Amino acid sequence: MPKQIIKKIEAALHQLDCAISLYFQESDPIAIHTLACAAHQIIHDINRYRKGPELLFDSIVFKDEYRCLAKKYLHKHYNFFKHANNDPDPDGTIEFDPHGTEIFILTSIRGLAYLGIQLNPEHLAFLSYFCFHNPKLLTEKGVQSFIHNIPVDQLQDIRSLEKGKFLKAFLSLRR
Repeated sequence: MPKQIIKKIEAALHQLDCAISLYFQESDPIAIHTLACAAHQIIHDINRYRKGPELLFDSIVFKDEYRCLAKKYLHKHYNFFKHANNDPDPDGTIEFDPHGTEIFILTSIRGLAYLGIQLNPEHLAFLSYFCFHNPKLLTEKGVQSFIHNIPVDQLQDIRSLEKGKFLKAFLSLRR
């Protein structure tokens, strides 16, 4: 394979798209998390450099005195999965809830939109899937845009779809 010139944002897009693909395949949660966090870090840094709106790490939901602690907690699993310099014990363990990965994917997609990058159908599928399965996290506007006009029985059918089938159905509707 020949050498390639890759822009940082392209690297983030590749990582994010791979994370989303693996997410919908219900593949390895550690790989998904690591890819999602790597993509988020690049998108976050570029967005911050361009003085864009806050993303996860610089969110105003964290008080200034707790921001470093929150950032450390958010990086905890990511750092465990990619480093051993602070804990070289090969039998070291961590408790991991893969649902947190969804927040990294979600805020990465949000960051892409802030950067003016057009979202691809897989990004939109993830947003839709997340919103259908987490309506309590949505604002009223979010509920209106994703869920409001869908009959209750159809909403139940949508929510019962496996991730892969949801993606396939979503992409076929977009064509």
